[in-house]
Amino acid sequence: MQEQTEGNEKSVYDLIVIGGGPAGMMAAGRAAERGKTVLLLEKNESLGKKLLISAQGRCNVTNSAPMHVFLEAYGKAGNFLRTALTAFDNESLRRFLADRGVATVEERKGRVFPESQRADTILNALISYMNEHGVTINSGVNAVRLKLSDREIAGVETNPPIPPLTKGGKGDLYCRNCLIATGGLSYPSTGSTGDGYRMASEMGHTITPTYPSIVAFETAERWVTSLQGFPLKNVKIKAFQKSVCIAEQFGEALFTHYGISGPTILDMSKKIVESLPSGPVTLRIDLKPYSTQEELDNTILYHLKKHGGKQIKNALDGFLSPRLAPTLLKICEIDEFEKASQVGKSERKKLAKLLKDLRLILIRHRPIEEAMVTAGGVNLDEIDPKTMQSKIFKGLYFAGEILDVDGPTGGFNLQAAFSTGYLVGESIC
Repeated sequence: MQEQTEGNEKSVYDLIVIGGGPAGMMAAGRAAERGKTVLLLEKNESLGKKLLISAQGRCNVTNSAPMHVFLEAYGKAGNFLRTALTAFDNESLRRFLADRGVATVEERKGRVFPESQRADTILNALISYMNEHGVTINSGVNAVRLKLSDREIAGVETNPPIPPLTKGGKGDLYCRNCLIATGGLSYPSTGSTGDGYRMASEMGHTITPTYPSIVAFETAERWVTSLQGFPLKNVKIKAFQKSVCIAEQFGEALFTHYGISGPTILDMSKKIVESLPSGPVTLRIDLKPYSTQEELDNTILYHLKKHGGKQIKNALDGFLSPRLAPTLLKICEIDEFEKASQVGKSERKKLAKLLKDLRLILIRHRPIEEAMVTAGGVNLDEIDPKTMQSKIFKGLYFAGEILDVDGPTGGFNLQAAFSTGYLVGESIC
């Protein structure tokens, strides 16, 4: 679209999207599908870098849960997202992908993945969507600041400058609407370095303090290093602070060289992160949730009697992992080389108790750069939930992780990005 300004023609886009992640690409494609002229700016040389590493490259695009579960999953932000999720829900996303040749499959806990198990199929579908409707894509271009005119969005300044769009002009990018969809602070190597927070703040928006939402933890116990990479399956984990249970989950965890991670830990992590400023958090892990302590004591006794001539670490083979047993015995102050027949009742009961209540003290979370999702962001009170438009500046929109919106693992965060991006593309005039 061309307009006259000071005797020169200039290109004025209906929408400039800053950020080539899932929210930005969806917004750009939907706006262009509605006949709008759209320019997408991405500071990386390629689009969707963070999308490509989602779920170890498998890309957990959404969840099959019903709407009320989605709304609950986002906590205080759930009601804010109601319009966006209604406009483009999980089934809409799956149909969108299917229409572009990307079949999806549902896995455990409702997690939805591309049938190919490859994130690049999702990225290619989004790029094809934009290309199909004529979105102009400029990668390797960093948006520096927004331009205003009478308290309305007028354009974007970039570095490096894009070749001049005006006759004899300086190459400024002009627009009626601008979407900031630059992500949060997690995985900065993918481009999420907080640029959007700075631009939002310069526009007068309040940034709710950011912190990691889905992240692993460091422990006070150093014995975890001997179990690095060892998975705990079908365990029940509770997190306590000052004798108060703040979170609990059932599922899988993973020991690391610094502490503990894994699906259950990541799902509990937001509440733990929020609690850590008040002091350490204690994890209490039930390694055998389907058995009582008495039943475990009897099982241990059975193995000790059956293999009385063996060292205890070997006598428990088949009941405890050969890799886990020595560490648990050490915690119980039982010599792993002691003959099974020599293990006393008190030692046996101590081991049974440990299996039901293995404790770890969490002293800090890993850096936000390692988190999967950033909590905090642009204050939702300053955004119109029906359009994702700023209440401060007309024509300024936000979508995706830059918003103060985050959910648990399982596809909820990508769905929020797709839904808010779609709503922006649907809403701009």
